[in-house]
Amino acid sequence: MLWIGGGQGAGKTTLAWHLSRAGDLPLHRVDLWAYDHQARMPTGGSLDRELARGPEAAAGAFESASRLRLALVLDDIAARGLGRVPAIVEGPQLMPGFAARLPPGWGVWLIPDPARTRTVREERLADEETLAGRPAAGRSRAALISQRDAILASRIKKSAVLAGRPVIEVPPAPDWPAIASAVRSALAPALAAAPRLAPGRELSRQRRYENQAADRQGRLWMQAAGLAVMPPYLFGCECGGSGCHATWMATPADYAARTVSGRRMIAHDIP
Repeated sequence: MLWIGGGQGAGKTTLAWHLSRAGDLPLHRVDLWAYDHQARMPTGGSLDRELARGPEAAAGAFESASRLRLALVLDDIAARGLGRVPAIVEGPQLMPGFAARLPPGWGVWLIPDPARTRTVREERLADEETLAGRPAAGRSRAALISQRDAILASRIKKSAVLAGRPVIEVPPAPDWPAIASAVRSALAPALAAAPRLAPGRELSRQRRYENQAADRQGRLWMQAAGLAVMPPYLFGCECGGSGCHATWMATPADYAARTVSGRRMIAHDIP
């Protein structure tokens, strides 16, 4: 695996997506398996109960759950049948302390400034309020989550530095091209050595797998959030062409209609 870990709001998802497309590598976003992992893990406390104990305790609970989820992530990737092709795995759950078997040059950690994390959390909360058509449960809860995230980012940075792992700081107003270049540089040994997905059927199959995971997660989130209408989000092209970066902004219902009877979703053919 190639790991892209770090704090919330550091741009991990977007950076991992572009790397996967540029390199014809499979992408595995840990957050797209949240509901699936929840069903496969021991019953734990709710986020609200963890936050009630304070941000430090909530950060510790997140780390403990992330350690348990790592085994599930390994199972999920094994089930993709990738052979020797490594997946780019992205998520805040990828703690540097879990990476003892990861070779140098196969992992990088993005550490957002607390103000950056706070801004992203507030934007996501506003989006959820708009979609739900009602105020969120409370701004104080969002503030506690931001405090937890800042503590996690600090712990991740300390752990990565102690382990000699590359750390990239993400300021409140990021220079994304510079950060993307730093990520590519940190992962250069892995990107140079990694076998790639074969263009055509195999590349197409893995892009469909990723879209289906996003489709499933979106539907489950919609149900959990009590939304009547699902907002559109990005699906990647399933054409199987090498280096294809084409996307389609669509709802899960749109995606299901486009891929009925096993059809591929060819994003650059959609007006």
